[in-house]
Amino acid sequence: MSLANGAHSRTTPKRSTTMKVSELIELLQDQDPDAEVMIMSQESWPFENAVAGVAVREEFVDDDDEDCEDDEREEPRYEKGTAPNDVFLVEGQQLRYGSKAAWRVASR
Repeated sequence: MSLANGAHSRTTPKRSTTMKVSELIELLQDQDPDAEVMIMSQESWPFENAVAGVAVREEFVDDDDEDCEDDEREEPRYEKGTAPNDVFLVEGQQLRYGSKAAWRVASR
């Protein structure tokens, strides 16, 4: 496929949109254990963010029922494609502008 000014399209291999905990652990094993951990967000306008913590879906999915008595609580309902053991790295404070190059060099 030809593009304007003689440029050529580049096919990028499709990456999975999900990552397993075991895959993240494997990627982190080669890193300096004393290095800071941050989240790079928004590829089109990147920011470096602190990590506020780790959360598991089952820990917060029924927080909307806080006013209910224990015997009134319904079983949590999970949307299609979600699971109680889904793990979230929760974005903390925005620290500074980031770099678009992070997406190019990200390991998987």
